[in-house]
Amino acid sequence: MSQDAIDQFIEYLRENKDDLILVSGMPLDELIEYAARRGFSFTAEELKARQALVHLVEGT
Repeated sequence: MSQDAIDQFIEYLRENKDDLILVSGMPLDELIEYAARRGFSFTAEELKARQALVHLVEGT
């Protein structure tokens, strides 16, 4: 499931600070490709939906 892949990618980035810094300035399409090269499969639309949901729940 793609949401699981997003969760796993977030956890991966938390554990790999150099990669977190690297992806922080990437355009969305490059970030998706970068994640895929590391085995995390999700689409830009799924990531955007996840981000919108987090903002809604957190009230930001």
